[in-house]
Amino acid sequence: MTELKKVSDEELEAELERRKKVKNAPPVPLDQPNFEPLRKMIIEGTRESIENESEDDDFSHYVYEAAMDAVYGKNFWVWRNKQDW
Repeated sequence: MTELKKVSDEELEAELERRKKVKNAPPVPLDQPNFEPLRKMIIEGTRESIENESEDDDFSHYVYEAAMDAVYGKNFWVWRNKQDW
C-alpha cells in the first residue's frame, strides 16, 4: 500500500486507462480461419430464401455470428459479452 502512495494521480489514471484498453482489445484473429461453416450457411440460407421467396429475418445475424466464429473462433463471444458498449 505504501508503494501506491508514491504514484501520482496522473500515473494511476494512465494505468487504469491502459488496463481498460487491454480489456477492450479484440481477441487475436485465428492464424487459420475456418470459413467452411460460414460458406455452408450462406449457400443453404440463399437456397432456402429462393425456395421460400423470402429471407429469414435473422439470416444476416446468423451470418455475422458465423463470420466472427470463422475469423476469431468461439472465444470471441466470451470477449464480446464482457464489453460494456
